[in-house]
Amino acid sequence: MGLSCSCGEWDGDGWAFYSTGDFTTLQTKRRKRCCSCKELIDIGSTVVEFRRFRYAITEVEYKIYGDGEEISMAPWYMCEACGEIYLNLDALGFCPDIEDDSMPELLREYQETYMVDNGLFGGENGR
Repeated sequence: MGLSCSCGEWDGDGWAFYSTGDFTTLQTKRRKRCCSCKELIDIGSTVVEFRRFRYAITEVEYKIYGDGEEISMAPWYMCEACGEIYLNLDALGFCPDIEDDSMPELLREYQETYMVDNGLFGGENGR
């Protein structure tokens, strides 16, 4: 999807997520796969957790949960390296997409777009 500072409003289709906003320890029964780089994360490793939810989509779910109630889904996790990139880009006002974006690729895009142009990496305009 690429680096974007336009988050937009969630229209209720598909699913959405909340970031815990900080690092935590993976405390699941099995290893999990990083939703960004797809590497396996060992239990006890440092991660960023994303709590996912959706709204009711079937008549049965509407009867059980009602209209507009969040239905919890299994959380997704990012490894420490990808999670650090996510948290920093989020803090800078960008809107990384945890489903489609690769955090290392977004970091490269950020560096190419913002840092080289400012001469921070010794490019043409570097010191």
